[in-house]
Amino acid sequence: MNKWLGSQLVILMALTNTCFADAAVPEIQVVATVKTTPVVQKVIQQNVIAYGTILPDADQINTLSMPHAGMVEKVWVRPGQKVKKGDLLFSLNVSPGEKMTYLQAQASVEFAKKDLKRQEKLLLQHLATKSQVNSAKKTLQDAQIHLDSLKKQGLGKNLQHFISPQDGIVTQVNVQAGQRVQADTSALQIASDQQFVVRLGVESEDLRRLAVGQTVKIQSVFDLDKPFFSKISQIHAMLNPTTHLVDIIVPIPPEQTAHYVLGSRLKGEILLESHSSLIVPRSTILTDSKGSYVFSVKNGEAQKISVNIGQSTHQWIEVTQGLKPGDKVAFQGNYELETGMKVQEEAK
Repeated sequence: MNKWLGSQLVILMALTNTCFADAAVPEIQVVATVKTTPVVQKVIQQNVIAYGTILPDADQINTLSMPHAGMVEKVWVRPGQKVKKGDLLFSLNVSPGEKMTYLQAQASVEFAKKDLKRQEKLLLQHLATKSQVNSAKKTLQDAQIHLDSLKKQGLGKNLQHFISPQDGIVTQVNVQAGQRVQADTSALQIASDQQFVVRLGVESEDLRRLAVGQTVKIQSVFDLDKPFFSKISQIHAMLNPTTHLVDIIVPIPPEQTAHYVLGSRLKGEILLESHSSLIVPRSTILTDSKGSYVFSVKNGEAQKISVNIGQSTHQWIEVTQGLKPGDKVAFQGNYELETGMKVQEEAK
């Protein structure tokens, strides 16, 4: 009985295989849905991209130095603080040595006055000559000039207050309360809040393409929708030791300074010559080990085309070889394509 069942099963399997072998297997065709756009001719503006920092205009920085030695009593400002003309900055106590110098100068003036009166009386008594009187006058004049100079330095007061000579921003504070300082010590710096510059860094090989007076499109690296334009005012001739780039100085127009703060990072596009070229959306360009390529769509099929690319923006990219105006290229869904694959176009 078991042998009979086994033989029947073998016969059934053979018939089944024969039926499947005779049946035609249907061909499955893959169709990809993509969005396409035509290749267009457009004027391309060549540029050099650079990034930099907002700095105060070097010509508008006021450095306050100590006119004499002393001890800092109090400091009212900090770096980055905005000040108005006449605002208190710091106070300074006159050192004992400087105070003694002032008292000696006062005494010299008093002595010179008395000596002059004595010489004038002796002249009337014919006991002195006119040259002696003139010498006494010269001594008094010199002593008075010296005393006036010390007064201008603030030595006539035990505590001297220093005020801001202009509206601006405190960029440096080099003193603190209780600090003893010497004459000519740099105390602080105040920069104008109306004149800023951007220090951009460019590669040294780009210098041959740059010149003073070229237009620069400036915008915040965090807000690309509000650019403004200025011109190159300086091109330095050495590498910045910190960035290892060449510094390019670009003034910020006065009407723009209120929108930015010192130290902000900005992007600069130095505008060079322009030319006409073919452009496609950035997402159109794909790359592999052989280079850049796109997928064009013709007669419902995808075709891989190798291309050479040029300049680019955040939205477009220049194609210098491989395409012609009017070619339709896939910019969405193109990552799935292969040469010869059937596609269904969805217009942009």
